[in-house]
Order: sequence, then structure tokens, then C-alpha cells
Amino acid sequence: MKGIVGLQALLIAAVAAILVAAILTAPGLADTGTTTTTGTTTTGTVPQPVTTGSVTTQITPLMRIRMAVARINFAASTPEGEEAVVKHLSSQFKVPPDTLRTNHDNWGLDYGELAMVYSFAKASKKHVSPEQVLEMRRSGTEWDVIAKDLGINIQAVAKRMSKNASGTTPQPKPATN
Repeated sequence: MKGIVGLQALLIAAVAAILVAAILTAPGLADTGTTTTTGTTTTGTVPQPVTTGSVTTQITPLMRIRMAVARINFAASTPEGEEAVVKHLSSQFKVPPDTLRTNHDNWGLDYGELAMVYSFAKASKKHVSPEQVLEMRRSGTEWDVIAKDLGINIQAVAKRMSKNASGTTPQPKPATN
């Protein structure tokens, strides 16, 4: 069992590294921040620079949220993982697990995206429902615009989602002899 857990942790780290590389090199994914070849230049809210070769790329809060979404989706990719993710999200958002499963199915969202919708609704200063956040997103509104319109501190959401995404990995069951 320990070998499986170690392999699972290695896979999570590898997927996260691939996702970070893809996010940092894909054109148009940086919502704020800049890329420069000499030093660090900042525009907007930027938590940390990442250097890849001679290029420094700023990781934006929205990028951190997208990485957390990917980690949650990866954790939910097995039946045991899905159960752990649903339990964690239920506790985090104070929503019954059956409601999360129903919304997951009816809304056609992965669990990471579902967490993002609930996080934005919870952080909104305008007290909107997750359904209203989803409606805004489905109408074509970008996440950074939704955050601004709802008075959301996107940096705080990114921090909370990054922290909570780490709690979605299922814990190994004790071996029985």
C-alpha cells in the first residue's frame, strides 16, 4: 500500500509540474502579470515569479486557482479520490455531499471547477449563489471580471483554494493482516 501512495504522490507532483509548465508557456493564459527576460517586472497582483530558462513569468492568482483546480480534478480521478474530494468540499463549503454530486452532474463541471464556482460565491461581497457565478461564467464573462464585479479578493481565493486542494488527496487505508 505504501508503494501505491508513493506512486500516487509522484504522479500528482509530475502532473502539477506539467500543468505549471503548460500554463506558463501557453499564450494568453496569463490574466495579469508580465513576462520579461531581465529581472522581474510586475503588473497587477502578482504573488511570485517563476524562472524558466532566461524568462521570468509571473504566476497570477488566477493561475494558482487553475493549478488548484487541476489538483482537485486529479485527486477526484478515482472512485476513492472522488469520495475524498466530495467529503472535503462538503466540509469546506458546508454543502451536503449529495448536492455537490448533483451539481457536478447537472452543471457538467469537474470537481475543481465546482470548487472554483463555490469559492467565488463564498468570497463574493455581493452574496451571490454558486448558480449565479456559474451563470456569469457561462455567459462568457472571464473569471477575473467576475471577481472584480463581485468584489472578490482573488488573491485570497487563490490562497484558500491552493491550501484546500492539498487536502483533497485521499489518505491510504491502513493495511490489514
